[in-house]
Amino acid sequence: MSIGARIEERLGKVGISQSELARRVGVRQSTMNSLIRGDNRTSRSILKIARELRTTPAYLTGESDDPNIDAEPSANLDSEELELVDHFSHLAPADRKALLQIARSMAGGAQPSDTVHAGGTTQAATLHDRANDFRGEGK
Repeated sequence: MSIGARIEERLGKVGISQSELARRVGVRQSTMNSLIRGDNRTSRSILKIARELRTTPAYLTGESDDPNIDAEPSANLDSEELELVDHFSHLAPADRKALLQIARSMAGGAQPSDTVHAGGTTQAATLHDRANDFRGEGK
């Protein structure tokens, strides 16, 4: 099976179009089309293509017949999720804490430790609450 056939098969499994894959990988659609048609046998973006198609570069290039990804935690992340993880790893600890609180708040999952008691009631902490330290700075 050619690299193009393998990409087409994975496009169907993942449920995205050729043009969407090209956009996510950061190549022109004509470049992706050439790869799928067999005009090109490989691409500098094969790792990104494999990530987006939730498979391995070895499967796409025919070195392996197993399309499954190893049990690597990042294996099921799309390009935007991988970018977020990459940026997060470069943040200072205080900024990581702040970003996690924002993410929890946006996802609607405030942790029990993130609550404040105001007048005998329990409320979820917010970024605007001066009683809370969301950037890891001392009170």
